[in-house]
Amino acid sequence: PNGAALGSMTSRIVIRGVDKGTLVMVDGVPMNQDGKYNLEDIPADMIEKIEVVRGGGAVLYGSEANGGVVNIITKNQAHNSVKVSAGNYGRERYSVAVGSNCFNAVATFEDRGTVENMTTTIEKKGMKGAKSFQHYDYKEGESKGIMWNYNINDNVKFTHNYSENNNVVDIMDNTYLDSPYQRKDYTDHNNTFALNIDDKHGFTSNISYGTQERNYDQITWNKNGSIKQDIKYSWRKGHNTNLNVQKVFDVNDEDKFLIGASFKREDLDVYNSPSKKMGSRPAKPERTGAYNRDVYSLYASYDWKMTDEDNLIVNMRETFVRNANGDNTDKETNITTKTVQENQSKFTPEIQYIKKLTDNSSFYAKAGKSFRLPELTKIFGGSVMLPSVNLKPEQGTHYEVGYKLNENNRSWRVAFFNYDIKDAIEIESGSASTGDIVYNNTDIKNTGVELSLNVKHNDNVDSFWGISYSNPQQKSFSSDDKEGGQWIKYNNQLQLNMGVNYHKDKFASALSANYIGLRSNGTTDGDTRLKPALYTDLHFSYAPEKNQKAFLHINNLLDRKDYTTNNGPDRDTYGYYTMGINFMVGYEYNF
Repeated sequence: PNGAALGSMTSRIVIRGVDKGTLVMVDGVPMNQDGKYNLEDIPADMIEKIEVVRGGGAVLYGSEANGGVVNIITKNQAHNSVKVSAGNYGRERYSVAVGSNCFNAVATFEDRGTVENMTTTIEKKGMKGAKSFQHYDYKEGESKGIMWNYNINDNVKFTHNYSENNNVVDIMDNTYLDSPYQRKDYTDHNNTFALNIDDKHGFTSNISYGTQERNYDQITWNKNGSIKQDIKYSWRKGHNTNLNVQKVFDVNDEDKFLIGASFKREDLDVYNSPSKKMGSRPAKPERTGAYNRDVYSLYASYDWKMTDEDNLIVNMRETFVRNANGDNTDKETNITTKTVQENQSKFTPEIQYIKKLTDNSSFYAKAGKSFRLPELTKIFGGSVMLPSVNLKPEQGTHYEVGYKLNENNRSWRVAFFNYDIKDAIEIESGSASTGDIVYNNTDIKNTGVELSLNVKHNDNVDSFWGISYSNPQQKSFSSDDKEGGQWIKYNNQLQLNMGVNYHKDKFASALSANYIGLRSNGTTDGDTRLKPALYTDLHFSYAPEKNQKAFLHINNLLDRKDYTTNNGPDRDTYGYYTMGINFMVGYEYNF
């Protein structure tokens, strides 16, 4: 609900069928920690623009960029404003922004309200064969945070972002009359400090330190309303230190050479609650863990202007992984198991050719390698995951050709792409409900085409239109080895999106729609198709005075119950729904 992250259900940007390989950055500083990032922690009032690079970007950006890169650029000067809004489901939002030439800050608070029946209903059988029917209710949640930056001078900017999220979800059971069957309480704290340096003469650098803490508590009731179990189910706190330095040299009047280096230190502390033996599932001991890894990279890029119409860009990156260690301690026996993972280093080259056809059109082609390191919890274990110390890094080969045309008030883009990722990191067995997920390496591939059109109709109306069709497939795990698996479809094959923006005098509006079709749930059992999804938004604003604005935002115009993920549902797995039609009405005052 409201885009909130709940436990493992964190933000996932899917680019060209890759849903676990998007690097998200703020002002060039990576947000990803152990594969997770929360987009809702970035206040929209602080965003100047968003840059998106589709396709493998590991050469210039490192691990986590198998699918693409999203860079969120913050404002150098925010507007002084106060904003309040409220909507159905009991939701409320408040924000205050202040800005000057050197200091900017946005503070936010959100009450996420209550949403009933946020999942499908599934059938459970008790110990004596009694049937019950369960679903999830979102009971309460809130988010608060502050993001600020200080421009020390024209070349140096310091940024700090703090956010805190709490979400409570109940499992409702028709046989429990006085209380829910189980309550899940998720609390997250995120803190990031970053220093960006840009001397405007080709030298740029950033250094950052971030922490990401996630706590998951769980209460289970008896049917008479008494508490059966009240436990800290899992806890984890990650620490990331990032350093990146690069310099662009003018080789001559036309050619440029870039060289850079980066360092990333990952530390992760985890706690996992014990579990009882159930059927064939073995019991898990109460366990703590301390994991770490150092990642070093050297990279370079040469931009060669061969002729007035032809450019050739050659990129390469060498990544070294050191000190990948994991210590797990059984709290009952106090025995610590030490694990070291090796062979994670990788070399990734890329070449790109750009042909200027006319002053308004160009053709390009590129081919390259990319990779993604396995997350520390997937290697050494955590929460519902068992250790998989033999995991290899993903390594992919990406190809793309495209054409761009800008004519009058229209901009056309078309791209054909193909990728083949070896050793993709996917779930081989187990589930979150039983706490025994095991990750292993398999292969994924995709081939597709994208077409987009942006039109400026007149001074008041502009629109965008897009379509993509592809065939993402994953090799299933067999009882023998992954070579014996079969190719199965996953994610969606078809996507259509459109938007129309209108503004005149004191009035503005925006309509957008995103259709996701030919969806597959990534299984080999029975019908793998999920119904299509259609996400819609409509926004109105009216500014009676220069410093005032009233607005109305409506989401899910058609009141659809669409599944928000491609995983399930089935007889034993909850399928998560979109919220019904919902709105927020608000007022903004600028001072």
